[in-house]
Order: sequence, then C-alpha cells, then structure tokens
Amino acid sequence: MFLVETPQVRAIAGENAVAVSQLPAVWQEIADGKGKIGLEDIQGFLEMAQLFQYKLEHGDVDLFNERRELEHLKPAFCELFGQLAVETLEFYGVDFQVDSYPNFEKILERFEAAGGDRQSQINVIRIGMELFSEFGYELPASFYHVNLSPIYQEDLFEERALRYDPRDHDVKRPWDAVLHAGKVFAIQMKLQSIASKYGFTYQHGCDCNKHLASIDPSRGQFDYEIHPQKRRRWIRSFIWTAWYEYAFFGIIPNTKYLT
Repeated sequence: MFLVETPQVRAIAGENAVAVSQLPAVWQEIADGKGKIGLEDIQGFLEMAQLFQYKLEHGDVDLFNERRELEHLKPAFCELFGQLAVETLEFYGVDFQVDSYPNFEKILERFEAAGGDRQSQINVIRIGMELFSEFGYELPASFYHVNLSPIYQEDLFEERALRYDPRDHDVKRPWDAVLHAGKVFAIQMKLQSIASKYGFTYQHGCDCNKHLASIDPSRGQFDYEIHPQKRRRWIRSFIWTAWYEYAFFGIIPNTKYLT
C-alpha cells in the first residue's frame, strides 16, 4: 500500500481513505449530525467507512499488494467491489439508526401477555436485553434482530438454512454477516456467557444452519467480561468483519449439499 496525495484521498492512521463527501449520502448525513444515531464514537465509525470504501474501490487488498502478477485483474475487482462497498455502507448507515433497533420492552411485554408456556422465548428476549445493555448502539441493529429471531419460530430450537429458506430471504445478507462476524471471539464469548445464564448456547453452521438463530440447551453457566482496554478494538473488529462479510455475501460459493 502506498499513500496517495490527491484532494479526494485522505490519510487515516497512515492509510488511504475516501473523503466523507464520497461516502453514501446516509453517512454524509451522519457526519453532519442529521442521522438519529446512538453511537458515541461517530467519528471513529466514519473513519472506518472511509477506509472500507477506499480499500474496495481501489483494490487496496493483500491479493494485489502481494501478488503483482494479478495487477491486470484489479480494474474488474474495483468495479465489482466498489459497488458492493457502497451497498454495504448504505445498509449499515441505516442499520445504525436508532429506529432500526428492536424495542425490547414492547417485545417482552407482548410475549408475557400472550400466555401459555413462553418462558424459553422470554429468556431469549432477556438475553437480547442484556446484550443491548452490554453493547448498546455500538453494534448494529441486525446483531440484535438475529439473536431475537428464534422467538418468532414455531420451534425455538429449529435450524434453518439461512441462505436458502424463503422465510429469511429479506434478512439473510445482514444476518449472515453478523453471524460470521462472531469470529471476533471476544464478542462471541460475551454473547455465550450471557446466554448460558438462561440455559442456552448459540450455534452457527456457516451458511448451512442459522447459528444465533439456532439455539441449543447449555450444560453450565460461565462468566466472561471483555477487557476494558481491548473493548474498542474488539467492537471495531466486529463491525469491520460484518462489513466485508456483507459485501462478499453474494460471491461466496455455497452448496445445499452441506445443509
């Protein structure tokens, strides 16, 4: 990677980034304070968006930085992934809006008032509430929605092929991205530790089964706390991973053979 000096390129942490004016409109509104965003570190997330868009629009990835014989493929890569980067940022610019998040209190009230044996669903809602208490608006709304999704299934323990089930067609891309971002293990460990308090563990089959929407009973409780000095890094890593998983979603080779 080489730093570029042009009016349209900014340097952030020693890396090339697009200017805010080149970001999707929703991020420009966030930068102007017009979006209803609950994030405290808005500037940090803006800078991540600037870096993300540059890297995909300009092919600033290891594939081209380390394999010069593939340089002739870079224009095609940039055309494709530049578009996917914009789609990704447009989605998350909305997903971070306060109105996109679940209203946990209303959901809990509805299930408590429904009657019958709904304790398992209520426990899942309480897991979501504790997750929000831990992370709040630092994680996108889709993180909470996918964790709540089992309560809307006929069978709480149902496994669904997220990519192929028509019931999940409209949410499969962001949900899959969030589930794969669980490879940032500190976030995953916190999720599992909260779930264990309610007798659950969350599973993900990497595009075959629906993971955090695939709940199993847990065999014991454990406590895990994210190290305060590492928290910001882990959250940023989670967001960055979700972004590139969202961008790459449509080009990952899949097979129903695994479901």
